[in-house]
Amino acid sequence: MKKISIFLTFGLLLLFLAGCGIWGQQTSTASESTSTDLVELDPDNPTPINFYTYSLAIPSMKDGMEQLIQDFNDTVGKEKGVIVEAVADPNFQQYQADITAGKEVDVVQHVFGTLDASRMNLGFEAYEDVFPEEELNAHLEGISENALQLGVIDEKMYGLAFTFSTPIVFINGGLFEEAGLDPNDPPETWADIKDYALQIKEATGKDGFGLEPDNGWVTDSVFFSNGADILTEDRSEAVFASEEGMEAMETWKDIYNSGAHAIGSTSDVPEQFMAGNLGMYITSTAMHSGFKAASEADGWDLYGAALPQFGDKPSIPVNSGSVLAVRPESPEKKAATWEFIKYVTGPEGYTTITEQIGYLPLRTGLAEDPDYLKDFVAENPLYKINLKQLEHIRPATIWPGDSATETSAIFSDTIVEAISTDADVAESLKNAEKAINNALE
Repeated sequence: MKKISIFLTFGLLLLFLAGCGIWGQQTSTASESTSTDLVELDPDNPTPINFYTYSLAIPSMKDGMEQLIQDFNDTVGKEKGVIVEAVADPNFQQYQADITAGKEVDVVQHVFGTLDASRMNLGFEAYEDVFPEEELNAHLEGISENALQLGVIDEKMYGLAFTFSTPIVFINGGLFEEAGLDPNDPPETWADIKDYALQIKEATGKDGFGLEPDNGWVTDSVFFSNGADILTEDRSEAVFASEEGMEAMETWKDIYNSGAHAIGSTSDVPEQFMAGNLGMYITSTAMHSGFKAASEADGWDLYGAALPQFGDKPSIPVNSGSVLAVRPESPEKKAATWEFIKYVTGPEGYTTITEQIGYLPLRTGLAEDPDYLKDFVAENPLYKINLKQLEHIRPATIWPGDSATETSAIFSDTIVEAISTDADVAESLKNAEKAINNALE
């Protein structure tokens, strides 16, 4: 029963990881907030703000998110005069429906892919246009500069990085050892991945490697790591059907067809890994606690490695997760929203997010601070890999405005076709690139 519970939890979690950017747009609702000055709040008459969060709908994240919100309400919220009322938003659609219906939506845990569409159509505002410059700059100190760029569109921050990870190669140490491999000497390149996977398959009969074609975000890293782009810098044109892009997909497809690659979707492959039937699996550290529990229950050790690279080219990780997007509609809401954002993206907030939910602490200094995450990171060394990769991260693709849903769906469907079917990789990528560029015109 414990295994069944773990599988159900993480099957749902991966639906969210895979869906970090393929959602529609609704009608715009403009904010009435026009000044960055903050009014003083009244603790005796606290201001309520609505926080729409998908983490409340994921069993493995629910307790941690509830704790984060309750800790704020019991401390800073009580002192300053703010009450956060959370709304579980499992499909990233409730906030869109409520905005369209004219309801107040103050803060949203927003995925990256459709952030541009939301700022154009749903009234989300740039932080620089809402909060005082001096306070904003002071608060952002200590957050990784690379992380701060993730929610930037047209040189303004429309989302502050919140829950976040980079791709990690999770390793079943038991299968490695059974195959004569050392889990402390993990694969470094995609060629190594194939060799290790085949050795595991031959020695154990179990699949050696898994990366679902419908993963929804790691694919960007595969393109970027081989020197390919997905969109031009101004996001006006798709360019992924390049020689580098085709080569990256051909390499992945070769591993997929090797006989040692797990076959299945984002709801299937993690279950295979947790059951002890998969040697290596690339996904987010948000899966860490569940994988660790499964490994301890079955008696095998969990290891990790960085994202593989192509030959001597350094790997380029991208981000999973979310930003906090805002649209306060009154001076009181703006001041209350700012207090909440400062807390949940401050030392206490990021500590809870890392320890209880599993994401990366974007205030990287917390990993060395004994008052916060030093002991946790020492006990869970996988997070050191994640922190190291943050130094050379590249933002996941934010699809342009009104065509975000259509273009991201074309791209995702094409990757599934190119990797998991008999389709010609070059032809699939070229056709998709043409279709996306037609949609962008």
